[in-house]
Amino acid sequence: MVALQAPDPVEVVVRNDAPDGWEVLASLGPLAILLAAVIAAFIGWRSIQTQAEASRRAQWWERAEWALDASMSSSLDRRVIGLGVLTLLAESTLAGEEEARILQVASNDSLAQKVTTPEDVEAKPPSARVSGLPEDERVMVEAARLRVVTDRKIGQQTPEWVVELTRTRG
Repeated sequence: MVALQAPDPVEVVVRNDAPDGWEVLASLGPLAILLAAVIAAFIGWRSIQTQAEASRRAQWWERAEWALDASMSSSLDRRVIGLGVLTLLAESTLAGEEEARILQVASNDSLAQKVTTPEDVEAKPPSARVSGLPEDERVMVEAARLRVVTDRKIGQQTPEWVVELTRTRG
């Protein structure tokens, strides 16, 4: 019979020491590249959003300029349309408090009232300057609507006679 010889024992070595810092850093390279790409994509997206917002605001202001010009026209029909467009623009999210105050000036002029300060809540009803013709009345109703919207945007109380003008004649 042949004697089997026992194999040499296999030596197993377990290392408990930590890897070198360079090895850890090298293993994090792909994660760092991914993080940099995500940050760059976010910055690019925010830049596009900011440019789009600026473009929308510029277009809003161009429309407001046209409508302000129309609201001061000698043609009553054009004034009514201009004030109506100003009301729509005042309701826009692009119109902040400052823009609402600017648009409020057009409503004040068309309502034929003298407002000494923007905070003048106790405005007087229109004077004899308004002739009471149906065309003038349409202008006053549109101006009253604009005033209600701008006052709401600014956080002011609208004089009751202005609110009543929008209800009874609108």
